[in-house]
Amino acid sequence: MKRAPLLWWLIPAVALGYALFAGHAALVRERPLLPLNFNHQVHGKVNCLTCHHDYADHSPSPPSGERTCLLCHKKTPGLAVRIEQDFHALCRDCHLKKVQVIHAAGPVRECKGCHVVPALSGVE
Repeated sequence: MKRAPLLWWLIPAVALGYALFAGHAALVRERPLLPLNFNHQVHGKVNCLTCHHDYADHSPSPPSGERTCLLCHKKTPGLAVRIEQDFHALCRDCHLKKVQVIHAAGPVRECKGCHVVPALSGVE
């Protein structure tokens, strides 16, 4: 008789634990997420090469990292400072290491190798 009340609590607790663990596992990635709250839908009409150099095509390298974001967003109150701080804290070290490695293709083609990017229509 005492086992019945225990089961009424144990079964939902196990189910909740499983749901939380499964949800957490889906959020944990081996690759870094985009550190800034970058909205691809808002930026979808901007050519990727506006911000990213393509090493495979040897195309001219536009300004990189926070500098490119700042070209458009420097007049947005508080955003320019946040972009620079976030880049320095979260991105700079890894990006500098990657720049020193010879790439078969540039960041435009390889961003999904490091960054989890939401599915975009028309973007490969």
